[in-house]
Amino acid sequence: MKLFSLLLLRLHGKVSPTQAKKILNDLADDGRIQRKANGKQQIFYANQSEIEVPSIEEAEEEEEKIKELEERVEALKSNNKSLAGRLQGLNSALTDDQMRERISKLSNEIKENDERLEHLRSGEVISPEEKAKIEAEHAAMLKHWKARKRMFKNISDAISENYPGKMRDLFADIGVETDEDVGADTAIIAAK
Repeated sequence: MKLFSLLLLRLHGKVSPTQAKKILNDLADDGRIQRKANGKQQIFYANQSEIEVPSIEEAEEEEEKIKELEERVEALKSNNKSLAGRLQGLNSALTDDQMRERISKLSNEIKENDERLEHLRSGEVISPEEKAKIEAEHAAMLKHWKARKRMFKNISDAISENYPGKMRDLFADIGVETDEDVGADTAIIAAK
């Protein structure tokens, strides 16, 4: 994009191209900017003769000021970063009202849990009726288990009379797990 087009864009359409050329030519005629012709094109630039050239000492002083300002900018950026982190922490923290509400809620939970713990410590975890019902169901299931174990034992004994190998190998081949394989004992479970 040509520089002239950039200039027109910067003026946001408030000056037409014809007006912009006239203004630039007028400024060049007054000596406020320089004009250089290159064929049909003209180049406009700032008048360099009016710019003061600083001495070496002044240039060094300016360099020192620039370095000090850059250091100050870095220090301010660092301070800004730490303050932004602190602000974010404060913004994410609960307000006083939210803290009071949270404390109240947690206090109620603690109270409920203490009551539950006292109830559990008293030994009355379940009612005697529920305990009797559970024990009766357990005894019935244990009875069924023993009956099924006995039926399986009878069947496996009948097979083992004519089976040429070990029964354990047969069980492994067909995927049968016995109570002994899984460490289950009806006598120990019945005692519990």
